[in-house]
Amino acid sequence: MERTLGPDKYHSRLPWFAAVTGKDSVLIRGETQEILDREIDYAADAGLDYWAFLLYPAADPMSRPLELYRSSSRRGRLGFCVILHNNLGVSEAEWPRERDRVIALLRQPSYQKVRGGRPLVYVFSASVPRFAALRAAIRAAGLDPYYVGMDWNPAPGTSAKASLTNDGYQGTSAYAYGSSVATFAELARAVEENYWRRAVRVGVPYVPLVTTGWDKRPRKDNPVSWEKDAAYHWQTVFTARATPGEIADHLRRALTFVNDHPDLCEANAVILYAWNEFDEGGWLAPTWTASGRPDNRRLEAIRGVLRPGTK
Repeated sequence: MERTLGPDKYHSRLPWFAAVTGKDSVLIRGETQEILDREIDYAADAGLDYWAFLLYPAADPMSRPLELYRSSSRRGRLGFCVILHNNLGVSEAEWPRERDRVIALLRQPSYQKVRGGRPLVYVFSASVPRFAALRAAIRAAGLDPYYVGMDWNPAPGTSAKASLTNDGYQGTSAYAYGSSVATFAELARAVEENYWRRAVRVGVPYVPLVTTGWDKRPRKDNPVSWEKDAAYHWQTVFTARATPGEIADHLRRALTFVNDHPDLCEANAVILYAWNEFDEGGWLAPTWTASGRPDNRRLEAIRGVLRPGTK
């Protein structure tokens, strides 16, 4: 993100702890306990119940945030769960360690549970054999997670619920919603129609996705190596930045959707994209300002939905 958000025009999208060192240069050094602790407080004060960590192998530097969360004296304020993806692709030699690590995480006191006391586990583009092996190991360990497939979007007219169960999932959701619509209002409507109401039409258990945006212009301007051939490099229209009020209204509609469809939304949960994908267009975490005071208006807006009347 030091490269993608380095240009001056993107500085308002920097994380709150970034340092601007020049017109087109920044430093982003967030891998400290102090910063992670403060982010827990930001999230908890806004009324969030949990963070969903995209799970990387234990030795990967991208696992550092999860370890900082686990070592935080503040972790009791905010639950966590995992999104299985990268860690399922490790070598055969590494797999037993990763398998046992997931089981240990599910047993943590702050691990997020859903109805029935079941650990909430999201799964994103998983290796089918590895996911099956992991489920078997977790079951043998005496745990019964609620598995949510994040890239499973069934078509009406299929035996959707049976197919979901056969794939090892109890519910479905999505990681994000990419689009080239011009306004956030259009993006939110597309999520609600193509994901939420589609789940109703098909009749599958569902965890609603709430989006906070989708604008990958920083990565188009300053490409990242792992997305060099992605379609957005040829995209010409990107979604405008959401206002805090628009995000809050979208979240409020999601909570209403859950209340109106208790049979479908059996986990009684939603998931927001995202806490800190600043250069992809979706974030809730506070952002940098020239004054030095973090801009946390998005969190303030959702606190009005999740914890109305609190200060």
